[in-house]
Amino acid sequence: MNTRRITLIIAVVLAVGTGILTLRYLSNLNQQSQQAAVEMKTVVVTNVDIPARGKITAEMLTVAKRAAGDVEPQSLDDPRQAEGDVALISMPAGTVLTASNVGTPAAVGLTVRLKPGERAISIPVDRVKSVSGLMQPGDRVDVLATVNKGPGIPPKTFTIIRGALVLALNSTLELSPGATAAGATPSPDTSGVGTVTLGVSPEQADLLTVADLNSTLRLALRSPEEPVRSLPEEKLVFADLGSPVQAAAAPALNVPPPLQPAQAPQAPRQVIPLGPLVTVIDGDKVISGK
Repeated sequence: MNTRRITLIIAVVLAVGTGILTLRYLSNLNQQSQQAAVEMKTVVVTNVDIPARGKITAEMLTVAKRAAGDVEPQSLDDPRQAEGDVALISMPAGTVLTASNVGTPAAVGLTVRLKPGERAISIPVDRVKSVSGLMQPGDRVDVLATVNKGPGIPPKTFTIIRGALVLALNSTLELSPGATAAGATPSPDTSGVGTVTLGVSPEQADLLTVADLNSTLRLALRSPEEPVRSLPEEKLVFADLGSPVQAAAAPALNVPPPLQPAQAPQAPRQVIPLGPLVTVIDGDKVISGK
């Protein structure tokens, strides 16, 4: 009796264990089939809040796995695709980056290129004053102001700003990839540069406005390897630029001599009569002599 009971108990335990193992096996098969049916895709996700027009850095991004059906077709899959770009809209943490919500600085305008305390100001130029139109956005230039005081006074040139950043040529914030390729310098004949926009300080913007109205401006292209403050800026002076050139006086022809001014009549000299020089006394008479 005891042997039959023990055998029954063992059989029940084995049956229950087999059932549990079978259920687990079937559950694993079900999960594997579901995972195989759902395709996963790598996406780039923000890990911090990024405001609109904010610059995107590597520290703001992370990589995550999302179901392919929940991911937009333009989603980015590599953080390097967005580094250095700007946010076109406000993106809270956890937003999937797409080609439609990020863009280059040129795509969102000039303001994203300005640093705090920097101003953008445009000046009119022509082919000569703009270095034959060979400048490109991103170059640095010196601004020269030439003041002409008039006939007989030589003009003087002052370098009023050094190392100003070129932000735009006309309305172009950056050249096309073909124009920046090696050996593809833009042609001066087709550039047609009429205005140059520079990034300067507020004080330099005031100075540049005054110089544009009262002098002739010209730009000098700088080497990118030269420090911006390698030379001091010069103070713009409009007065006391020099003395007129003294030309030799030519002899006058058929010009009568200048009239002598009439002399004022002299007052008559007062004559004081002189008394007798010798007095002769003869007895009781007085005789005056010469």
